[in-house]
Amino acid sequence: HVIPSEIAPEGVSLSEANEMMRQSKKGKLPVVNPAGEIVALISRTDIKKSMEFPDASKDKNKQLLVGAAISTRPNDRDRCKALVEAGVDVIVIDSSQGDSIYQIDMIKHIKSSYPS
Repeated sequence: HVIPSEIAPEGVSLSEANEMMRQSKKGKLPVVNPAGEIVALISRTDIKKSMEFPDASKDKNKQLLVGAAISTRPNDRDRCKALVEAGVDVIVIDSSQGDSIYQIDMIKHIKSSYPS
């Protein structure tokens, strides 16, 4: 297998990554943790979009926040659990009514199951 000639350590800033890609003339930069595992892949497109959309919602690692919508149906409790386990940042309850008992029940379920 091919080992990339340029890799970045976890926690590299976008400006550092951009400079590394400029020097290596590569379009992508693997980011590895101390164990040598790839934890991210930065591309020139990522940096370009970051400059084009500076007000995009990002987490402390400057990664885009991820949101998902669920309905108020009981089986969406399983979907909510899977989304939380996958690391979703925001869950939106999609419903045609603004004050249904189903929404209230889903909100209570989410708040009790995932307090943080």
